[in-house]
Amino acid sequence: MSLSINSGSQSPPLAYAYGGPTVKAAIKQQAEDFYVDEILGFEPSGAGEHVFLHIEKRCLTTLAVRDAIAKLAGCKLMDVGYSGLKDKWAVTRQWFSVYLPITIEPNWSELLIDAQSSQAYLRVLGIDRHDRKLRRGTHKENAFKLALRDVGNVSDSHNLSMDAEHYFNQRLTILSEEGFPNYFGQQRFSNQNLVKARQLFDANKRMPREQRGLCLSAARSYLFNLLLSERVRQDNWTHYLAGDVLTLAGSRSQFSLHEDDNDWFKSSASDELMKLVNPIEQRLREADIHISGTLCGLGESPLSAAALELETAVLRPEQALVDGLCRQGVEQARRPLRAMPKQLKWQFKSEKLQLSFVLPTGSYATVLLRELVEC
Repeated sequence: MSLSINSGSQSPPLAYAYGGPTVKAAIKQQAEDFYVDEILGFEPSGAGEHVFLHIEKRCLTTLAVRDAIAKLAGCKLMDVGYSGLKDKWAVTRQWFSVYLPITIEPNWSELLIDAQSSQAYLRVLGIDRHDRKLRRGTHKENAFKLALRDVGNVSDSHNLSMDAEHYFNQRLTILSEEGFPNYFGQQRFSNQNLVKARQLFDANKRMPREQRGLCLSAARSYLFNLLLSERVRQDNWTHYLAGDVLTLAGSRSQFSLHEDDNDWFKSSASDELMKLVNPIEQRLREADIHISGTLCGLGESPLSAAALELETAVLRPEQALVDGLCRQGVEQARRPLRAMPKQLKWQFKSEKLQLSFVLPTGSYATVLLRELVEC
């Protein structure tokens, strides 16, 4: 399995934050090597018209489980909610909601699925009720436990004496303290979704709602990755540019600075000194705030000055995608350029690296691994 974000002709290579990995390893040799637990961040109320199901699945897609729930409940697919799409070749735990206002419920122990693989299963771990449907992006975090096997030797010609354990200790410490570029993972570009998005925009043709949503997500993700990659290349993805919009860690709160807010720094200090004394840079170093990037769509950009100039230059060759998203009625949004893994722990033994960490909703474990190993 390749962990390169680049998806054939759909997306160009993206910049590495720390020089790229110098160790090879294998991931997902078995489903248990990739374990994900969805953390809701709230407790179901215990009452309401929506049944909340906590489900463990193995070698199944989220949509396959959704379909099975709708079949057993005798409801429409749109009446089944979920917060995120989880990997198929993995063991994952996630929440689903089902709109069932009546008091009579199906026997959820009968929830079965027609799986092509004998390795697939699903289990209902818990049942509750809530007053609202579970919508995309509602959950707070995802907890991961990963196993990387067949770890090779360090191939960095500048560090010939460094063994794999030393390499992992060094690289994972950096990732823990400084974070990693918050790229969208290659999952967003599966099934030629970006190619289909271009076709959708060119022909303005009709498309099933679910497929259309995947194509629009692929287009926005691709444009965001381009912007972030250029800022990583310029080494300003964690440093403030004039006109940037900042986001508060762990929330959706955003703020921007006026162009002249930092003029006294510019006039009285060198670039390096400014990074040390600027309170915005201090908060960025502490990961209290993050630079945000554009998720393209309708609306005027909140950026200005150097940040707007950079974004305009990067997006200019892909203006057809930007315009297509606007014609489809997609609203502009923001996304942090940096992801910070929490509770990052690791153990390396006998050519096997075991990792555990927690990421905010929308960040990809495979993108963290991309900075660590070549798979």
